[in-house]
This record gives sequence, C-alpha cells and structure tokens, in this order.
Amino acid sequence: MKKTNLILFLFALILMPLTASGQQEDSKPDHSYKPLQLKLNEDGSKYVRFIMWHQLWMEANSNRESLRYSIRRSRFLAYAQISPRFLILTHFGLNNLNAGNLTANPNTQSSNQSSLLFLHDAWAEFAVEPGKLHVGTGLHYWNGISRLSNQSTLNMMTLDNPGAGNSDARLFPWGNITTSDQFARHLGIYAKGSLGKFHYRVSANNARNNMGTLGAVPSYQVDNSNEDATGLWNYAGYFKYDIFDKESDKLPYFVGTYLGKKKVLSVGAGFFHHPNALAVNDLEDRESVTHFAADVFYDAPLNDKLAINALGAFYNYKYGSTDGFASGGLVPSSGSVLHGQVGVLFRDAKLMPYLTYNSVDLDFTPEKSNEVGLGLNYFINGHFAKITAEFTTGSRGATGAESTNIFRLQTHIFL
Repeated sequence: MKKTNLILFLFALILMPLTASGQQEDSKPDHSYKPLQLKLNEDGSKYVRFIMWHQLWMEANSNRESLRYSIRRSRFLAYAQISPRFLILTHFGLNNLNAGNLTANPNTQSSNQSSLLFLHDAWAEFAVEPGKLHVGTGLHYWNGISRLSNQSTLNMMTLDNPGAGNSDARLFPWGNITTSDQFARHLGIYAKGSLGKFHYRVSANNARNNMGTLGAVPSYQVDNSNEDATGLWNYAGYFKYDIFDKESDKLPYFVGTYLGKKKVLSVGAGFFHHPNALAVNDLEDRESVTHFAADVFYDAPLNDKLAINALGAFYNYKYGSTDGFASGGLVPSSGSVLHGQVGVLFRDAKLMPYLTYNSVDLDFTPEKSNEVGLGLNYFINGHFAKITAEFTTGSRGATGAESTNIFRLQTHIFL
C-alpha cells in the first residue's frame, strides 16, 4: 500500500500539468464569477451573501486496504449586512461523510449522526466603532492561538489544515475540537477590530460538557449541570500585525493564499486559557488548560509569472501541571508542535506545488513524531474550482513506530 500511495501521487503530478496544457490549447471557457449576493437596497450596502462548497476526497492509506471516498466538507454559509452596524451569519453543513458512517435512513437513526447537517456558526455582530471595535455573540469562529486556528477552508494553500494523520498531533491548530468546543467553534461573546495594521480578536466562551475518567492524572471534568459550573468559562485571543497589505477582518476566516493578488506579511501570536477544566484525584483538586502559539505568514507575488506562500508556526499545549494527561484527542497531551509550509504558484500553468513539515514533541510519547507532506494544487478557476493532490509520510513517537503514508486527492468547488 505504501508503494501504491506514492504511485497514485506521482500519477496525479503528471496528470494535472497535462490537463492544464490541454485546456490552454482549447478556446478559453467563461469562468467569470460573481458572488451569489442579494441586494437589499439600491446601492448594495445592504445585502445577503450566500456561499456553498464541497470538498470531495479519494484517499489511500498505508494502514488499510483499498481506496476510500469521502465528503470532507459540504457546507452552506449565509451572512447579511442589514445595516452599516449590524451583521448576522449562519453556517451549517457536514464533515467526513464516508462509507463507514453512511446510514440507510437518516430520519430514523439514533446513534450515528455523521450523515446529518449540523450548525457550525450562528452569530450576530454590532459595530461599536466601525472597523475598530465590533462585538458579537453566538456560536462563533473568532478563535485564539493562531492564524491556522482561524483558517478559512475555502482558500487553503494546502489540502487541509496541518496534521494529516501520520504523526501524534492530528489537525493540531483545531486542538479544542475534541475538548471544549463544537467543531472548532465556541459559544460565547467576542470582540474584534483593527487599529491601523494591528488586528485583534478576543473571546470569552462557555465550554461544552466533557467528563473524563477521574483519577491520578488530569482529566476533563466540565459538567454544566452543576450549580457552580466549575470549568464553564474559557478565554481566547489572537493578535497580529500586517507589515504590508492589510487583510480584511470582516469575517473570522483567514485566507490561506491570495494567489499573488496581495502582498501580505503578517506576524501574530495568540492564546487559549481554560481555567479549572481539569481535575486530579477528586473534583476539588483543579488544574487549567493553557495554550500559546506564534506565527509568521508571507504571501506575495515574486514577478508576473510566480508567487510565493510561506507560513511558520510554533504551538505550545499545556494540559494541567500534573504529568500524565493523555486524553486531549487531536492533541493528546502537553507538548509542542513546530510547523512550516511553503508553496510556489506558477501563474501561467495554474499550478502550485508545496511542501509541509511538522515536528511534534508530546509528553505522552518517548520520541518526537514527524510528518512531511508534498502537494500540488491545480487551480482551474482560482479557489472557486481546484484539484489538490497530497502525499504525506511520517511516524508517531512510540518506540519502534513504523512510518505511515497517506495519499489524498481532493476536488474542491465553491460558489
């Protein structure tokens, strides 16, 4: 299966340029795109915008036989600027639908919820001082810790967020998915804005219920049914400075790559703090969860033919002060992650090869784990229609762990 993964990836590398070359020889089709937007007044300052997207995967994994197909994401998002000072947004969809979690009749299912649509975002916002201070509340994506923790899934430079599954940390920028939030969203209140080229976003949120096994090592013990609701609140923030072009902060979703249309150099840092979320031995002996991260993002044209995208980030995860926590899910214990990615866009060919690397050093394994990825984007129509092939390889930190390989081919379309 390892050889099969590599062969599939090499085949995709060969096929994409041939496809691109063939399309350039034919008469160019009309790929012009206008946003799906409904104007509510004459000048268009009041509007409703609709966004729909699918990301469809074919995957080969060295740990299992045969190719697998899945719907990585199927989403619908709508937001409305109903006045210069009010904005409302709703976002729903599903993730990771595959043959293993399909159900015969979703209307009668009781345990398997994977094939059902669910709410991703639902928040409303008021501009206290337009551009400088906006306050909102609801189920939101104004996250802390890093740029990739606020990543848009519409315009990633890579196939998906880092942590493909070969190392010990899986999709680590969204590390709270398995602990305190609902699929990278918290329920709470946020404030965001920009002061010149300095951008900030901070939030105070309620954590979801998470009751682990109480014992001698830290475990999540958040029960909102208790009167004192210990561990209910958590706090997050992300701050960055744009050295060149200023990025939009109308919505929380950071762009993965502008495909050479902007010159962006952003330096950022963030945090996540969940006081008293963990307990050791008894419910009165409490410890806290605290994460920090720092990152640098660069995306710019090099000349008329080339553009570059690069990101480097460092993450530090801390689950309590007592050793032994090993139930964090996507980031299973305290430790650190070093991540880097770089890609080069060949504009005329509409191709963007890229390279990724993660080094994961967690407390619950004796060795570091590493993951290297090689990918290729073919932009049929920018981020609106693209095909991405990615091959990743790496090993976990357990003693004697063997390397694993994953090949994924993604078709991505959004309107």
